[in-house]
Order: sequence, then C-alpha cells, then structure tokens
Amino acid sequence: MIGLTPRVVTVDTNAPAHSAPARLLLVGFPADAQAELRRVFGASGEPDLSCLDITHWTEAELDAFEGRTSDALILRASKSTADWVNRIRTFRAHHASLPVLVQIPRSQQGLGDTYLQEGVQEIYATATQAPGALRRARARLASQRGPTPAQAGAFKREESQYKFEGLFHNLYDWIYVLGISEQGEMTFETVNPPLHAAGSFLNPDFAGRSPESCLSHGSAGQLISHFRRVLEEGAPLQFEEEHLVTQEIRTFQTILTPVRNKWGRIHRIAGISRDITALKVAQAELRASEERLNHALEGTQQGLWDWNLESGSMYRSPRWFGMLGYETGAIQPTLQAGFELIHPEDRLQTEAALNAHLEGRLPGLQAEYRLRTRSGDWLWVFDAGKVVAWRSDGSPARMAGMCTDISERRRAEESLRALVGGVVHEIRNPVYGISINLDALEATFGDEPRYRSFLGALRESAERIQGLMNDLRDYGEPRTLNPEPCRVRTLLDDAVRTCEALSRSRNCKVRLALDDEALVLPLNARRMHQVFRNLLENALHHSPDQGTVSVRGRHLRDQGHDWWVFSVEDEGAGFEAESLARAFEPFFTRRKGGTGLGLSIVKRVVEEHGGTVSVENGPAGGARVTLQLPAPRRRMELIGEARA
Repeated sequence: MIGLTPRVVTVDTNAPAHSAPARLLLVGFPADAQAELRRVFGASGEPDLSCLDITHWTEAELDAFEGRTSDALILRASKSTADWVNRIRTFRAHHASLPVLVQIPRSQQGLGDTYLQEGVQEIYATATQAPGALRRARARLASQRGPTPAQAGAFKREESQYKFEGLFHNLYDWIYVLGISEQGEMTFETVNPPLHAAGSFLNPDFAGRSPESCLSHGSAGQLISHFRRVLEEGAPLQFEEEHLVTQEIRTFQTILTPVRNKWGRIHRIAGISRDITALKVAQAELRASEERLNHALEGTQQGLWDWNLESGSMYRSPRWFGMLGYETGAIQPTLQAGFELIHPEDRLQTEAALNAHLEGRLPGLQAEYRLRTRSGDWLWVFDAGKVVAWRSDGSPARMAGMCTDISERRRAEESLRALVGGVVHEIRNPVYGISINLDALEATFGDEPRYRSFLGALRESAERIQGLMNDLRDYGEPRTLNPEPCRVRTLLDDAVRTCEALSRSRNCKVRLALDDEALVLPLNARRMHQVFRNLLENALHHSPDQGTVSVRGRHLRDQGHDWWVFSVEDEGAGFEAESLARAFEPFFTRRKGGTGLGLSIVKRVVEEHGGTVSVENGPAGGARVTLQLPAPRRRMELIGEARA
C-alpha cells in the first residue's frame, strides 16, 4: 500500500470550472499508463494536469479527502480494482461534483453495466478517448447542478460542441453526426458506439476527422456515396451493406437523416447504424431450416396450416395446396374456405372435433376427412393440430397443425374391409345353414344321450364362428363417426338388456351407478352401445358364480380438461401380467371361445370419440376397464327422446 497523506483543499464553488489545475485521481493505473494519460491530456489542451494515485488509499484517507471542481476520478477495470466498484457510490456521495470515468478494454465491455449502476458517467476503451470522455462527463455534471454566471458561457460552448454525445448509453446502435460545411466538406462531429461495441466500425476518435481519413478505403467510399445521396435528395435514406471490421465482413443496417439549419441548408447528417450480422445469420439458418422442412414434408405428403383466431386468417403451406393440386394461394386464407372443400359426410364430425378442442374438451384436434381436389376427386387426410397461443381472457388466439395424406392407407383399409365383408358374407351363409340343421337335429335327437354331446359341440363351434364374423365386421367398420347427443343411461340399459341371457347363464348381476342419470354426450350411439356391450360380455365371462359386474360413471377434471370416466369392474381372477400388456392386441385372448377382438374394438371406437381406455386389476381382485370420454363445456340436451 502506498501511504499518502491527503491534503484538505477548500473548493471555491464560484470559481470558473477549470481555474485550478486539474488533478486526475487514478485507480489501477501503472506508471507507464499514468504517463500515457498525462501525454494525451497535455496534447488535448490541459498541460498543467497532475496525477494522484489513490488505488491503495484507506477508507479514512478517502473520507478526509476534499476535491476541486477540476478533479476527476478515473478507474482502470481489472481484477485488482474490483473492490473499487463498491466504493464509487460512497465516494461520489461526498464529492457530487466529481466526474467518474472508467477505462474498460473492448474485450471486457460486459463490465460496463456494473460500473454504470454504481454512478460512473463515462466509459471509454483507449487512453486517446479519455479527454473526450472527461469533457462529456463535466458537461453533464455542470448541466445537472447548474453553472455559475461566469461558467455559463464556457459550458454553453462545451455543451453545444458535444450535445450529440453522451446523452445515453445506447445498447445496440452506433449513433453519429456528420457535419457539412458550406463548401460541402464532411467531418465527423461525434460518434457514440454501442455499450458493448466489438471491433472498430466507427470510433469516438473519429470526431473532427473526415470519413476519408479515418475509415478504410472500401467503407469510406460506400458511406460517402450514401452521404452525398442524402445531400442531393434531402430525404432520409435507409440501407443495408457490408463493411470489413477487424478482418471480418459484417452487415450493418443504417438510417441517415438530413438536419437543416435555420436557413434551410443541410448542415448535418445524423446516422444510426446497427450490426445485424447475427440477425442475417439467423435468418439464413431459418430459411435453410424451412427448406429442409419443406423437403421433408414433400416426402411425407404433409401440409402445414396456421390459424390466427384473432384476425381470422389461415396460413397454408405450399405443400398443402400441392396435395390438392392447387397453386399456392388459390384457396382463400380463411377457415371457412377450407371447410367448403370437406366432404359433406365428414364436415359435421370435423367441426365437432375442432370445437371440442377449442372449448377445452380435448387436448388436441385429430380428425380424418376427405378434401375435394382441383380435379374433383376426394383426398383422405389426417388432420392434427393444437392451440399454441391464448388471449389474456383464456380464449384461444392461435392454432397450428398438419395435414397428412392418408389416401393410400384408406384405400388399403377399404380393400381389407371389402375382403373381410366378403369373407363374412360367404361364411355367415353356410353357418346359418349349419345352425338351421342343428336346430332340426336337436328337435329330433336332442333327448338321446348318445347325441347330446356331439350336438353341444357343434352348437358351440357354430356360435363361435358366428361371433367371430360379427367381430370382424365391427372391427372393419369405417372410422367416420358423425356423433349426435345421446343419453348415456339409455345406452347402458340397452347394453345390459343385450347381455341378460349371458348374465342368467353365469348367475351374475350387473349394477349401474352414474353421477348424472340424465347425462348426455356427443356419441355415435350404435358404436358406443357396442363398446359397453363388449365390456359387459367380457366382464360377465370372467365373473365367478353369483358375482357382480359394476359399471360406474363419474365426472373428472384433469390437466385443465373435463372428462366423463366410465369403469367396468368384475370380481373374477383379474388379468395375468401378459394379458395386461397385450389386452388391446387384435386376436389375443385367454378365454376359450373368445375372438380376441372385443377390447380392440373398444379401444378403436373410444379413441375415435377423442377418449382413452385402460385396463388394470382392482385392489381387491378382479379386472377393471376404464374409459375416459371428453365432456362438453356446456351441458347438452336431447333433441327429442328418439335420439337417445
């Protein structure tokens, strides 16, 4: 530590700002750097300046110090002076008229925010910038405390000279002023770089110099041509161009604005330049990403769409139009224009799926429908989307999704459905003949013991074939639902009546419990009846003698969505470990005489309604199958009991 005894100096507040010799209170400057500062300030017109190193002063020495209006505190940012960051605010509280500057290398400009928050007026990078930074700091302090009459003239000239400098620490832009003489000569008056400027595109050192003398030949030629254009046209000019900065090509966006004096002559040009190199790189990467996405979508037959619910506009990607054979933009950018292309038989179901998601009843949109192509044919698509932005009131603001061409899959399904339908038809006819003959045999020989076992085996085989044909027919049905309001209790009662014969044969009973007996949901009645019937039949087959199958329906709110949950539970042995994992696999069954399609049909129909299905074993034994169906946001009512 350097032991210095501070001298107490009385400050004359009415004296001119620079009447006493200037002293620089230095922190963190080695001897050679102090000598450089004295040389720079001497060349700038302050030859009597002296330097006082206070780096290692104690708090007592700092408290006892009294300064002059001509003094200035200058810090050199480094690890050894980091503790001074916390001293600046306290020091300035005792010396409010003292300008505080900090020298930060360009490679460490990120430290500037910390110093500015502690009360530093100016930040500079090189020793040659120090005099200008000090003049700006003094002018700002003088304007804040108000000059004495003797200082007013000097401050007015000082402030006029630097009125474009140091007004604020801009973050991103180079802000500069070019003076234009009556003879047309151009001179930089001031240059204010960004707070974290990297490189030397435009420097504060350019002040007082012509563009030709301080810019590289290429940059000077480019900028001077723009300056001359502003002078000729007398109007603002905006442009983008590249400049070589520290051996690197960088892109700048610039706005030049002419400034006229009271006689109407353009005597200054104000410029704002921003380094947009990173933006250009990001834009190029985004374009490349979009091109890759478009190429991928072309290979997968998928089209993007983006619906702005606030404006009503609908964006559709070029691939979306290409799938339908249209030129890009041939369809109006509205939702309604797209709905007009949907097949009439599919429109109601698609609208219902969209509304269910917009109302919060479904976590996403999933729909299969036909679209009319330009040639008049029908194209099957699978549409999946989701709300991606919300208004402040919680209503949807934007929705995006993707259409996938599934025509090949639908054609394959239709071919398979036709094959299955043909097989079912061809097999059901002889099975029907077998059943008739079995009836005749039972009527004739049913009482004879020697024929009874054979007739029973034949009857069981015929019924199994009949059940398999029915399940194959149901499994191969089209996915189009067209749901309508249905009373759920009515569907359950119908399913129980269908299974009455099986209940009696198994000596079991079915118990129904619904939280809302009048519950109405948008369902395909025939297919949901099949779901409940399959579940009841499966539960009754696995129930013990005198067992009970319980069916319960309750309301559930999960992750912001409302659901109706239906569980079907028996008192049997429950699922085996392998059966739990493969329960919904087609043709997998452990029950003798089962087809293995019952739960597969249940899963398919429930998912087509936007729901989910799961299986598990109950805590007290038995198997439990649980369905979740989306609940309407508003309570539904039947339009006539016939629709139940």
